[in-house]
Amino acid sequence: MKTIFNLDKVKICLLQPEGFYDNLYNAYHNSSKGQIHYDGFFLQFDNADQVNDKDITARLFVKDNPIELGTFKFNKSQKYGSKCFFSYATKSLYAPSNYIFEKDGITKYNYFSYPFYAFDRLGLKFNNVSSIEIACDTEASVIRRIQYAVSKPELFDMILLWKKVKSPDEILNGYWEYYQRSRIRKAQRPTLYIHSMKYEAGNNCSLKIYDKARELVQSRNDKEVLTRAWDGMNGNIQRLEIRVENKQFKRFFDLINKDYSNRWFIHTPSVTKREQKQEEYKEGLEHFFFDLGMDKGIRTKMFDYFSNHLLHFKLKDHEKTHVSIKDLTAISLTTSKKLNDGKKKKTSSPK
Repeated sequence: MKTIFNLDKVKICLLQPEGFYDNLYNAYHNSSKGQIHYDGFFLQFDNADQVNDKDITARLFVKDNPIELGTFKFNKSQKYGSKCFFSYATKSLYAPSNYIFEKDGITKYNYFSYPFYAFDRLGLKFNNVSSIEIACDTEASVIRRIQYAVSKPELFDMILLWKKVKSPDEILNGYWEYYQRSRIRKAQRPTLYIHSMKYEAGNNCSLKIYDKARELVQSRNDKEVLTRAWDGMNGNIQRLEIRVENKQFKRFFDLINKDYSNRWFIHTPSVTKREQKQEEYKEGLEHFFFDLGMDKGIRTKMFDYFSNHLLHFKLKDHEKTHVSIKDLTAISLTTSKKLNDGKKKKTSSPK
């Protein structure tokens, strides 16, 4: 079964240099066709309503091959100060920009790294990741496998939001199944949602699992072509989306950095130790974010960490073997049933 880990919806926070907003505002009013051109890229302003004295919305495009990289939201309001935001466009994350031929096959890269050139040219500094989604696309029927594991308390212990479900009759607060339906027919498989009942701004993480193939049929044809071409999947696609906000993102960065010997930190002199620490941390966070977009191994680690935080299982009478959601994209229901049958034979009384 093929399983691919992608970055999906990504929103980052950047810092505007002093005077940037006013310069951009004036440049827009001096531009023609609602565009400002730079070396290698251009900003597209769709209408005059998106340019005012509080905020400016502009889309970023590659100049030579006009593919949309994402959307900027520049600010001048007191609420955000010098902060602005950039959200990646779907096509920039699912369209190949180049291919690398390696011993074990061909690796394709998307346009994830391209906006960094624009950030540098515009003088924008990375501040943090506002929110990010790690999307796991799989050909496996993972919804069915999760439902099976949930419904088999005699085979699996269920750990939901880091707490073991103690009784089969316990209400699963944090786990929901939603069925799409018509007037006369209910969808065969539900969409699963797993998240905490408590909302805390900037500190949330959630998991959504759904029939991506069904969604693609219901969406625009170009979106289906784009997704299937990137994933290389022709039939069933089920998607698992982990959405992480900024505090949780930093928490994972702090954790994984311990295992990588400060791979993402470059020590530079600064005016004071406090300023140095803050600047080094932001630079380290930016380097990690860049690697996350380029390295599927790190994306897999991040997905596994947060999915285990939200939901995982343990096999009973098998030394409490850990079964993650990622494991369920590989293990078949046939295997699970054999384990279950083996446990029944082991526990039944001889005649």
